[in-house]
Amino acid sequence: MNAKGLQMKPTDRTGFVYQQKFLLRLVFITFLFIVVMLVLKFLIPINYATISMFASAIVGTLIGTYLANFVFKSSEIIDEKSESIEDIVHTTLDKGKDFIGDIAHKEDTAKEINEKAEIPKVEEKSARERLKDKGLL
Repeated sequence: MNAKGLQMKPTDRTGFVYQQKFLLRLVFITFLFIVVMLVLKFLIPINYATISMFASAIVGTLIGTYLANFVFKSSEIIDEKSESIEDIVHTTLDKGKDFIGDIAHKEDTAKEINEKAEIPKVEEKSARERLKDKGLL
């Protein structure tokens, strides 16, 4: 029972449920629920509904362990890739700023062209001066 071949290596990170193969997960979870059923046997009589709840609890727990494993793996991947994601975001922001700068520069050049194209107006007298000339003011 204490043989070296059966002992876990220090680098092995598997637990009773975490990172185990499907069959071992099924055995550990089923054993856990059997113990719970034996405790609850005195509170709830065992019938078909109880067995159905027992099986549903095992299946739900198995699915939950795989979902939890997925969440842990994805968070590890996000942590590993966070620097590259940050670089991608910065380059995208820089490209966006350059694009906006180009658009603003095009608008400025368009305004300059429009200003050059305008015909200079001849200075006219103001309305007050014209009234004074007619002697009405």
